[in-house]
Amino acid sequence: MVQVGAYTEPAKLKEARQKVEQLGFKTYTQVVDTKDGKRVRVRVGPLTSRAEADKAASRIKGLGLSASVLML
Repeated sequence: MVQVGAYTEPAKLKEARQKVEQLGFKTYTQVVDTKDGKRVRVRVGPLTSRAEADKAASRIKGLGLSASVLML
């Protein structure tokens, strides 16, 4: 999967999801507690291979967003 970011502001969360979904990717969110408070992770996946995840991350980075490939 690809993690796009972890957000505290609903507007930034919505903007990131919309940008990624415009590329044709399905996103999902996960709420996590951190030492700095709650954050909402935006992720893309599952993807079928590392190569597919790397390609997705590259396209997402092209939008000016962060993208980290995670193998879970």
